[in-house]
Amino acid sequence: MSEETLVEKDIHPDYVSAALTHTGRVRPTNQDAFVDRVDARVWAVADGMGGHMEGDVASRLACEALNHVKPGATLDRTMDDIQRRMGHVNAKLYAAAVRPRNPVQSGSTLVTFVAHRTDCAVLWAGDSRLYRLRGNQLMQITTDHTWAAQMAPHLPPGDPLLEEDHSIMRAVGGEHSLVLDVRRDKVQRGDRYLLCSDGLTRELSSDQIATRLASGDVNAAAQSLLEATLTAGARDNVTVVVIEAV
Repeated sequence: MSEETLVEKDIHPDYVSAALTHTGRVRPTNQDAFVDRVDARVWAVADGMGGHMEGDVASRLACEALNHVKPGATLDRTMDDIQRRMGHVNAKLYAAAVRPRNPVQSGSTLVTFVAHRTDCAVLWAGDSRLYRLRGNQLMQITTDHTWAAQMAPHLPPGDPLLEEDHSIMRAVGGEHSLVLDVRRDKVQRGDRYLLCSDGLTRELSSDQIATRLASGDVNAAAQSLLEATLTAGARDNVTVVVIEAV
C-alpha cells in the first residue's frame, strides 16, 4: 500500500490535542482565543483584529459559539452548525459596528478544524492558519485572506509589499455577510495538524514549524512551538493548537 493510502473507512482514528496561548513579548493584552474540544473533534484559533477596539471580544465570542457545537451524524452537519453559529456571531459584531449610537468595531480571524471518522475539513477567514504534517512533509492547508496574499500572483517574488502589508481582507465581524473558505481532506493515522495565529507564523519559518511540530507528543510540540516563538521575539499574541490522529 502506498504512503498516500487513506485510513480505512471502517476504522475511526482517535485524536489527541494540546493548546497554548501567550500574550507575547510586546502586546499588553491577549486578543487570541482557542477551542480544544477533542471529545467533539472541533478545534479553532481566533485572533482579534489589533486595529479594532475590542478584538478580544470578537475572538472570544467566536470561540464561545464553537464550544456549543454538537457533533453531527456526518461531517457536513457539523460544518453546517459551525457556519450557522459563525453567521450569528458575525451578524452581532457587524450590527454593533454600524449602529448609530456608540458603534463598536470588533473583528476576528478564525480557523476551525473539524473531523468525523476519516473525513476532516477546515473553515477559515483571515490569516490564522492550519498546517498538516504528514511524515516529514509540512503543508499549509489554508491560504491567507490578506492584501499581500491576494496580490502575490501579481507582484514579483521578494517585493517588499508582500512582507509589509498584512491587512486582513476577511474576518468574523468585518462585513455584513461572512464567507468562510472551506477545504475538505482525509485523515491518515500519524497526521499532525497545527492551528495557529499569525503571531507564530511571523516569527517562525516553515522549516522551524515542521521541526517543532514533529517533536515529542502533542503537548511537547505545542510547548516547543510556543517557546520558539517567544525566543524569536513574539511581537504579537501567539496561540497554537496541535492535533494528532492516532
